Amino acid sequence: MKRGQGEIIGLVVVVLLLVFALIFFVKIKSSDDENESRLIRSNLRANSALNALMKVHVEDDDEKRQMKDLIEECILTNNCDDVSSNLMYYLEDPTQGIFTNEKYRLIVSGDHDLVSLGNDCKSSISASPFILRNGKVEFKICT
Repeated sequence: MKRGQGEIIGLVVVVLLLVFALIFFVKIKSSDDENESRLIRSNLRANSALNALMKVHVEDDDEKRQMKDLIEECILTNNCDDVSSNLMYYLEDPTQGIFTNEKYRLIVSGDHDLVSLGNDCKSSISASPFILRNGKVEFKICT
């Protein structure tokens, strides 16, 4: 009789240990999921911002063109003054800017870096590079 009670108590202890281990595992796993989902949201935000910026219509000599067309021309001619000022306007202008209060890094490059805006980031979320015919645009949101 006492041996049967001892085995039941041992079984209850093992079940309790398993339940606590399961609760601990679920708690740790859910906190990892929150960090991962925050990282995914930030990455989507960076990609969306870069894609939106490349599709902005810019008036240039009474002609409306997309920002990506101006950047392609900048890469071909190495004359990027208009591109730089337009990018600054759409990124930092208090009424139109995407990142008026946040730190970012944007680099337009062909054979070498042509336009570099924003801050150097110690850590950042990078958007996928926007690939053009002769170059690319890289965008990072500082974290």
